[in-house]
Amino acid sequence: METPARLLLPQILPALLVGVGASLLFLGISALAEKFQHVLWHDLPDALGIGNYSSLWIIAMLTATGVAVGLVVWKAPGHAGPDPASEGLGGAPLAPAVVPGLLVASTLSLAGGVSLGPENPIIAANIALAYWLGRKAAPAVPGAAWVALASAATIGALFGTPVAAALVLSEALAGSRAADPSGTGSSARSPPPARAP
Repeated sequence: METPARLLLPQILPALLVGVGASLLFLGISALAEKFQHVLWHDLPDALGIGNYSSLWIIAMLTATGVAVGLVVWKAPGHAGPDPASEGLGGAPLAPAVVPGLLVASTLSLAGGVSLGPENPIIAANIALAYWLGRKAAPAVPGAAWVALASAATIGALFGTPVAAALVLSEALAGSRAADPSGTGSSARSPPPARAP
C-alpha cells in the first residue's frame, strides 16, 4: 500500500499548473470587465455630459448590455454554455469552442451590471480548459481529476483562500471514493465533454 505522500506527490505539478491558470483567467476576466465597466459607467456618460447616475443612462446601459449578451448567446458557438440559472457550479466540461463565447458574455454582463458574479462562467471555462489541455498533455490522468482540480482552483481564486479549494477538492475526492470504494479506478469514468450544437 502506498503512503498518502507517494500518491499526492505526482499531483503537485498538475495542481500547480491548473491553480495558476485558473487564477490568471479569473483575474484577467475580472480586470477586463472592471476596465470596461469604468468606460461604460464613468467615461462614456462623462464624455456625453449626462453623468453616470442619470436614470436614462442606467436604463439604456442595462438594455444595451442585455442586447449585447443576448447576441453573444444567440450567435456564439455553444450559445455561451448552459444557462447559469438552471445549472449548478461545475458540471461536465464544455467543448473548447464554447469557452470564448462564455467569457465574452460573462465579461459583458459583469461590465454592464446585469450579472450577480463571475462564479458560474469562470468555473465552467476553467473546467473546460483544464479538462481539454489536461487530457492532451497527460491522457493517463483521469478526466475527473482535471475537473476536480479546476473546480477547486477556481473556488480558491474566487474566494481568495486555499481552504475553500481544499474543501472542494476533498468533496470531489470523497465523491470519487464513494463511486469506487475499492480505489482501483475501475468504476471512475471521465465526464464526457459537452458538445457545441
